[in-house]
Amino acid sequence: MEKSVRKSFILQSLKSGVLSFVFSCVGVLILALIAKLCNIGDKALPIINQVLKVIAVAIGTLISVKDEKFLLKALIGAVIFWLLSFALYAIMGGAFNFGQIALDLGIALVVAIVVALIKSRRAA
Repeated sequence: MEKSVRKSFILQSLKSGVLSFVFSCVGVLILALIAKLCNIGDKALPIINQVLKVIAVAIGTLISVKDEKFLLKALIGAVIFWLLSFALYAIMGGAFNFGQIALDLGIALVVAIVVALIKSRRAA
């Protein structure tokens, strides 16, 4: 039984991070299309991008994190999301800005914590 619980824990954490990453990628692609069609200014894009990340982490956490240990699963999912996002950004040849990297991690962790706390209160 312990293996089953551990497997469920790992799968929920992974699912949370991967789903958040997928939602974020889809959101960025839609944002790029809208930006091209509507001539959104360069100053607005980073803000909209951060909002998309917040929504993606919230959705991934809401869908995937279940049962118990909400907070730990959500935190691990947020770190997985951040690692996948960072890896994709590095592969695409983005310039490394430590402030942006830290901001992305901080936002992902805060959103995951808030959603996990809300879910844990509703489950109780």
